[in-house]
Amino acid sequence: MKSLSSVILGVGLTLSQGWALQGSAVAADSPGAAAKGGATKSATKGSAQASAPTGASKAAVAKAEVAKEGAPTGPTVALEADGVAFGMSADDVAKLYDRWWDKQFISRYQKANPGPKTRELDFELAEKKKVLRRIAIFDGRMTSFDKSDFHEEFAHRSDETMISSKLSRRATTDEKADTLEKPAKEAKPVFYTRRFFFYRDKLWKVYDEYRLDAASPFGADFKDATARVEASLGKTAKRTRGPDSQFENVAFDAGNTRVRVVKLPKDTIAIVRSDSALTKEVLDRRAQQVATAGQPEALEDDIQAVIR
Repeated sequence: MKSLSSVILGVGLTLSQGWALQGSAVAADSPGAAAKGGATKSATKGSAQASAPTGASKAAVAKAEVAKEGAPTGPTVALEADGVAFGMSADDVAKLYDRWWDKQFISRYQKANPGPKTRELDFELAEKKKVLRRIAIFDGRMTSFDKSDFHEEFAHRSDETMISSKLSRRATTDEKADTLEKPAKEAKPVFYTRRFFFYRDKLWKVYDEYRLDAASPFGADFKDATARVEASLGKTAKRTRGPDSQFENVAFDAGNTRVRVVKLPKDTIAIVRSDSALTKEVLDRRAQQVATAGQPEALEDDIQAVIR
C-alpha cells in the first residue's frame, strides 16, 4: 500500500508526456504552424523535458512494480469472524457466544409453534451454551486430547486450560471484495471446530479446524489455504516444522499476532492465531515447569548416592 502513491505518480507522469507530444503534433498541423515553428519546437522540447520521468521517479515506479509482483494474491478471508479478543477470560468468551447462539436460534424460534416446540428449542439452546463452560484443565492427568491432532498446542501443569465448540460462519463465494461490479454472494454456512486456549484464564490462542473443499473459505487444499491467509494478512509466509512436530506449518508474523496454517490429516487444516506477548508468557512458564520438574529427580539421585 505504501507504494501505491508511487505507481500513481509514475502513471501520471507518463500520461503527461504523452499528452505533451500529442499537443505538439496538433500544433504542427494547424494554420500558422510554419510561422511559429521555431517557438513550437522550443516549447515542445521544454514540455517534454519537464514531463519526462526523472531517475528518482523511474526508480520509484520500478520499485512499485516489484512490490506489486511480490504482493500476495488470491481471495481474502476474515480470520476472526466473531469478535473474540486476546486476554478475555473463559467466562467472557462463553458470554460472548451466549449472544451468538441467541442470534443463531432467532429464525428457528420464529418458525416454531408455541408449546412443545419452543420448549425443545429452549433446551437445545441451553445445551449449546453449556459446551463452552466445560473447561479442560491440563493438570497432568491423561485425557483423549493427548492423542488428538492438536496435542502439540498445549502442555500439562503449566496453568493452561481449553474450551471448544463446533461453530459456523457465513461464507461467500468471493470474500475478497464486495464491489458493484462483482458483489459477494452469500453461501451456505461453513461449519468448523474452534478451540480457545487460556493461560491463567487469559485467552492467548485460538485454534480453528476447517475441512478443505470447494465450499471452505480457505479453499480446497493446503496450498490454497496458505495463499488466502497470506493475501488476507499481506504478509509473506515462512514454512516451518518443529523438531518434534509431525505437521507442516506455515507461519506469519502480523504485528502483535502470530498466525499459523497447520496441515492436518484428512484434508483438514488449522488456522491458529496467538497473541505474541501472551505466547511468550506461556513458553516461559512451560520452560520453568520443565526445569522445576527436573529438580526432584536430581535430589533423589543425590539421596541415593548418599545411601549407597
